[in-house]
Amino acid sequence: MIRQLTAAIVATAFVASLAAVPVLAQSTSTTTTPPAAGTTSPKASAKPKSATGAVKSASADSLVLTTMDKNKTEKEWSFVLDKDTKLMKAGKPIEAKDIAAKDTATVAYVEADGKMVAKTVTIKAAKAAAKKPQP
Repeated sequence: MIRQLTAAIVATAFVASLAAVPVLAQSTSTTTTPPAAGTTSPKASAKPKSATGAVKSASADSLVLTTMDKNKTEKEWSFVLDKDTKLMKAGKPIEAKDIAAKDTATVAYVEADGKMVAKTVTIKAAKAAAKKPQP
């Protein structure tokens, strides 16, 4: 008799748990609200990624870097430069025309509309030339 009572309790609990799933799913879907007007979408507020490499070319609206991957294979990265892109060298703002080929650059970028849009480009300052010994 105890076995039958235990089996009945377990069966009732199982059936009750199955009935609760649709009720919970329905209640959570009605409590969600759309994002407030003026808020950005998750894609627009995504954290920037970064890449560091040698500058291959630079123009007013684009920057191409080359990097080496784990297998020592060269990879090209093309970035879009827009009016909001900040270009820095030695802690000072610069223009795209001040970027030379073979400079080392670090680019913080986001992906938008299938393009990599640079947010900041930091050019590594060239190491000072070694001082020549004076006679």
